[in-house]
Amino acid sequence: MKIGEQIQRQRKLRGISQAELAQNLKISRQSISKWENGETLPSFSNVVAISEMFDISLDQLIKEDTELMNQLEVKNSKISKTWVIVIVGFIVAIIMIISMHLLKVSDDNIDNLLVLPQLIAFSFILFNINWKKFNQGINKRLLIWGIVWLALYLIPLINDFVAGFIAGFSGH
Repeated sequence: MKIGEQIQRQRKLRGISQAELAQNLKISRQSISKWENGETLPSFSNVVAISEMFDISLDQLIKEDTELMNQLEVKNSKISKTWVIVIVGFIVAIIMIISMHLLKVSDDNIDNLLVLPQLIAFSFILFNINWKKFNQGINKRLLIWGIVWLALYLIPLINDFVAGFIAGFSGH
């Protein structure tokens, strides 16, 4: 059964008009009509909202709608942008480490050379993230691991800053 037919069936079972369903989803009644007539497909967020509203599983709602399943299916043939960042980031880091060691740059100098580029890159990341979408993708587990990672990242930075401040203040 197509999702439009399933939406119409579930809506009628509950005695809900297209206008009432549209109002609950904060969309136009015409959108509901187009879904039910098979002219367009609902977005994933609307499919989830309808599933919750009608108290049926996503599987029940979209089962047998191969067109929608294909639209919602993650394309496995492409590598995600996140993995591109991770893989290319590691490759660039390894190349830079090898290059700096070949140029006989000390570990302390490597750390000092990278502070400003790190801040600049991090600033560009912060200003280019779509925060609304980013926040929607954060679940409780990611929140916890994000806090752990940030704390572990900041501990040596804060410790070095405080040690430097104390050494500078005490004249050592």
